[in-house]
Amino acid sequence: MDRITRISNERFGPGMVPVVALSHNEINILPDFLAHYRGICDAGFLIVDDRSTDGSRDYLMAQPDVTLFEPVPGAEFLKERAIWKSGLLDHYGAGKWCLSPDIDELFVWPGAPDRSLRQYINALEAEGAEAAIALMIDMYGDMALADHVHDRADGQSLTERFCYFDGPGPFPAGYTMRPIARKQMRDFPTPPVRFNGGARDRLFFLQTAEPTPVQRGMIESYLRLDRTVTPRGLDYYMRMFMRQRTRHLFQGALNATKVGVFRWQEGTLFNGHTMNRRLRMSESIAALLHFPLTRGRAGIEYIVNRGQHAGGSKYYKTLLDGDGLDASPLCEHSLRYDGPQSLSDLMRDIPRG
Repeated sequence: MDRITRISNERFGPGMVPVVALSHNEINILPDFLAHYRGICDAGFLIVDDRSTDGSRDYLMAQPDVTLFEPVPGAEFLKERAIWKSGLLDHYGAGKWCLSPDIDELFVWPGAPDRSLRQYINALEAEGAEAAIALMIDMYGDMALADHVHDRADGQSLTERFCYFDGPGPFPAGYTMRPIARKQMRDFPTPPVRFNGGARDRLFFLQTAEPTPVQRGMIESYLRLDRTVTPRGLDYYMRMFMRQRTRHLFQGALNATKVGVFRWQEGTLFNGHTMNRRLRMSESIAALLHFPLTRGRAGIEYIVNRGQHAGGSKYYKTLLDGDGLDASPLCEHSLRYDGPQSLSDLMRDIPRG
């Protein structure tokens, strides 16, 4: 933990589940974040506050289960976030099952809420898995994107206010799961597949290439969510071939893949999306409910000016420069979220036997 410093009392105790996160000016959603993870496990929050100016730091300092850190002078979020996360996981999470969501992400898993997180982890262990992949599902409301503002003062939770998501649909709608490129397999092999799709692609990714009927058939048959998480043998080569023949259709598409829950191996480098060590992946698929827009137009302008998101926040800049902020993001594939059971067509349980 050379590049961060603890600034609160040590509040991580034996038996707690490490929940590692990075925070910057997210006071409006921090209560939802903490409440969610407190509700699913005995959470020990290990949070790096990256120079917040909106009261986040004082709020987090007052929480009895948050151990708070800050970057050392000169440290930069975009360049060093993987070092911060990995250092905390090495110190607090070695050999333990851990969670490392962003502050705007809520983890859900197959069988919840009837199956507890501990029971899900037990099932992962019985499967022989060391990690489970999670599909990022962007959440939104039936209102102009410029009006996507969250304030807990009115009593609404994040999932109540932004209660819609993109469900399955024929390509290019819906979601895809493709094997990662061979170079990434060498350098960052976990997870071995990459998700794309949902509202993030529909709103941010302006794809102009049209698939041929053959390419559409390849995607529908080999690159959807019903394939294995870890391709092997002939299935691997077939899916890599399909990936190559259709890759131009995904150039610029946003990554919707996270490692949702994992047993941490000390010395691993983890940037939130990928790990540089090969972990045995479950064949289940969990989900992270993602709330990227919660501060309206002003929040998007702040993200663009800060430039710390993927691609220097260029996707948010595209949204800001266009006319998309003035319309509701609802579409024909929008579904209403009424709990984890609403994701039954997107999440997948651990195979039996």
